[in-house]
Amino acid sequence: MTKANRFAFALLASVTFRPQVTSAQVNPPFKPEMSGGYVRQITEEDYRQELDRLQTVVDNCSHELPDQTTAHKACDPSLVGPDVVVSIATGKRTLQYAWLRDSLRDSALAESKEKDSSTRKQASTELREDSARLEEMAQEITSPHPGGYTPGNVSDVRRKLDAILASGDYPQAKPPSFWQRIWNEFLRWLLKALSSVMPSGPSTTAIYLLELTVIAIPCGLLIWWFVRKLQIQRLGLAQNSAPHPSAPSAQDWREWLEHGRRLGREGRWREAIHRVYWSAISCLESRRLWPADRTRTPREYLRLLDGSPEMRGDLFSLTRSFEHTWYGERPAGEKEFQEACSVLERIAAR
Repeated sequence: MTKANRFAFALLASVTFRPQVTSAQVNPPFKPEMSGGYVRQITEEDYRQELDRLQTVVDNCSHELPDQTTAHKACDPSLVGPDVVVSIATGKRTLQYAWLRDSLRDSALAESKEKDSSTRKQASTELREDSARLEEMAQEITSPHPGGYTPGNVSDVRRKLDAILASGDYPQAKPPSFWQRIWNEFLRWLLKALSSVMPSGPSTTAIYLLELTVIAIPCGLLIWWFVRKLQIQRLGLAQNSAPHPSAPSAQDWREWLEHGRRLGREGRWREAIHRVYWSAISCLESRRLWPADRTRTPREYLRLLDGSPEMRGDLFSLTRSFEHTWYGERPAGEKEFQEACSVLERIAAR
């Protein structure tokens, strides 16, 4: 067989044994996974019809769901079609239906023999949710702007604001009072004065310092008042209350001193120094340095004078002499008594 004959035979075989192409292969049905991102441009009116069609698809799938023979056809995801781009008054809006295709696919699979009743129930629930979602989408197209508002139309907004103002259902604005106007004028004057002091105008540092000063002064006064209040409560000072009869200040300090001198003339120096000590306590207590209380110890009286070092030093010297002779039972004489009286004179003179 020559070369020309072989070529002619091959050409005849290719024409004779060519496979037949069906119309389904030329125009296959739409498959979402084969769409390749294809979207369809439609108008607002076409979109309303498209939503009605999709609602019908969902209803048919829901009705055919119990029938295994027709559920696969009624719930075919290809019935949804491609995604669409709708031209509405506010512009173009892209709508994707992947969620609807997934629901139809799940509903079709739910009818297989391997699936149980719970899976079918879940598929029916998804279809009802899809139907409600399609209804909401249809309402959005019908009333794209709830409340009647149209972009660019401010007359409706102004009319509503005027109605709100005329209703009087809110606190009416009141002019500032006389003191408020004075305060505002003072603040303006203060800012103007600060601006004139600084050559480059008010700086952030100066404003911060002013704010810290305004805050620190009231806080300092508040802390001082609080500390003073605690001291008064701790000491229990009552300006108009009379001391208890057993308190040292219930007897005048001069009477304590005179009693001590009488004991000294009798040679009872220990008792005399004892009276001089309580004379000093009565003198200080009568000045409201602490509340009258007979149960305090000598050391507690010293702690009450921590804020007065000089007076505390004198009382400490007298307390030591008193403790040595009274509690320590050391012998005492006229010399120790005169030293105690000298300390008492310094305390009374302060």
